[in-house]
Amino acid sequence: MLLRSCSFWVLVLVSFTVNVGEMQSSQKPFRASDLHLEADEKTVVRFFYQPALGDYFHAPLVFSVVQEGNPLLNTAPMREAGRTAYISLSEMREMLQSLKRSDIVWEESGDTVTLGSYKKLPLLDEMEILIASSTGMARTRVAPKTICGTLKPLDLALKTPRALWEFQRFQLNYGCKVPGFKYDAYPDH
Repeated sequence: MLLRSCSFWVLVLVSFTVNVGEMQSSQKPFRASDLHLEADEKTVVRFFYQPALGDYFHAPLVFSVVQEGNPLLNTAPMREAGRTAYISLSEMREMLQSLKRSDIVWEESGDTVTLGSYKKLPLLDEMEILIASSTGMARTRVAPKTICGTLKPLDLALKTPRALWEFQRFQLNYGCKVPGFKYDAYPDH
């Protein structure tokens, strides 16, 4: 009986030590969950997918927050991080709410990240959605066959005409249906 009791406590101690060691070696681990991040003025969302059999490079689409009245609002220049569509904070909040309502499982971390060059992104067999804010980051992957169903509900979050146009054009790149899309609306694309 005493041997069993001692064995039990040794196992508890070893288990506790291993768990503490893992927590220390990985300061802010990712955890799979629903999306908990909230949008703020520094929030960006990046969508990226390069099909393996694609005949051209698909640049990432990045949404970034600017204040109402900022001249960048309703623009979408090509930046180092990708095609960057500028939207209002209320649109970003609605986009995150739409993503929260989806059935996507997210990996979240308290780490903050800045987007680097799109030229250094790894090519994956799924679409990656990355959210970066001042309080942390979240990422997920979307299987190619579910891209259209995942992205379409996000159209409703976008009120800025250029941002919506860029997002719908992005969807067209993956075979999604966008009725009434006007290809020539923004010839500077």
